[in-house]
Order: sequence, then structure tokens, then C-alpha cells
Amino acid sequence: MKYLLTLLFGFFFIQSWAILPDPIQIFYSDSFNIHRAQLHDNDYEHRALAESYQEQAQIAMSYYPELKGIDIEFVRKDIKTTMAARPAMDFIFRKKENRKYKIFIDTSVKNEKGLLLSDVPFNAQVGIIGHELAHVVDYEEKSAVGVVFTGIGYLFHPYRKKLERKVDEITIAHGLGHQVMEFSSYVLNESNVSEKYKKYKRKIYYKPKQLNTLMSGYSIY
Repeated sequence: MKYLLTLLFGFFFIQSWAILPDPIQIFYSDSFNIHRAQLHDNDYEHRALAESYQEQAQIAMSYYPELKGIDIEFVRKDIKTTMAARPAMDFIFRKKENRKYKIFIDTSVKNEKGLLLSDVPFNAQVGIIGHELAHVVDYEEKSAVGVVFTGIGYLFHPYRKKLERKVDEITIAHGLGHQVMEFSSYVLNESNVSEKYKKYKRKIYYKPKQLNTLMSGYSIY
């Protein structure tokens, strides 16, 4: 029943937006622009983002046409996870159409309690950036009060689990299922993070097999 509702959500979600780029199983750093002529558009360039992540962000952004023109800034900061998306602090005083967002990139990991973006393969980097952009999509659907409740709810694991899985579903519906699945697989099966961190990831996020099951319900894959 849960997967049926997810697939119905994805169908109506995709129908509500312009045609998205076709899913690609693997993106490589030396071939990202072969089928992405629209990436030459300045709206896909993130001037504050390090050059080493520029291509990955441009690829991910091309799967979110509804975010074109939205003010999104990438910020390097010592946080507790690989990446995190947040509205700018003044969102409560802004109209929804004037909101600004920050996507934070972690700069420090201690005692194998996390994973830096730089340690992740290129294709998986596209996946996690796509996941964070899906958070922005989720924020864009909410009023200022809704965003506040999201922040409060995120402090509690049941709500956090529900939200993060919804965001994974948004990512899959936009065509970046292969990439978010590779990120999940890398964290759980190939990275050097602690078992405690992996246990947390398994508890909150969809596991690779679950992501693959969700993807199988979309004709685009």
C-alpha cells in the first residue's frame, strides 16, 4: 500500500512539471555535458560553489526545472552530515517566491562519524546534491509556518524518517534514482564510516533495495 501511494505521488508529481531529462545510470566527470546543452545556461551555475562540485550541481539542477531562478547558495561548513539544505534565516519575513536557500557541505569528519562529499564518487555526488535539491522542492511547497514545523519535527526520528523518505521519493520522481541509490549503497557498503552511522542511515533513509523497488514503478527507468 505504501509503495502504491508513492507511485501515485510520483505520477501526479511528474505530470505537474515540464518534461524532465531522461534518467542516466552513471554520470562521469568527463562526459557530463554531452546531452546537457541547457547546462550552459547561467542559471545553472553556482558561483559560490567550488569548481570541483560545479559539474555535479549543474547536472542535478537540470533535473529540477521548477527551481530555476530560485536563490540557492552552496556553503561549506562544519555540520553533522554530508550535506544539508535549509531556508535562509530570514525566511519567516519573506514571501515564498522571495525565499533564499542554503545547501551546506560538511568540511570536517571526526572518528568516522560521517562522510565528506569529496570522499564520494562523482555519480553519488550528483545523487546527494539531487537529494538536497529535493528538500528545497519540499520547502517550496510549504508556508513559513510549515517550514517552522518541519524544523521542529526534524528533531524527532519518526518525523525525520518520514521526511527523508519523502525527499528520496521526490529525487527518484525527478529522474535521479540511480544516483541517490549509488550514494546510499556507497555509504552502507563501501565507505569507512562507523557502524553506528550506518545503522542511523538504515533507520532513517531508504536502503538501496528499497530505492530500486521504488524506481521499478516508474516507466522512466
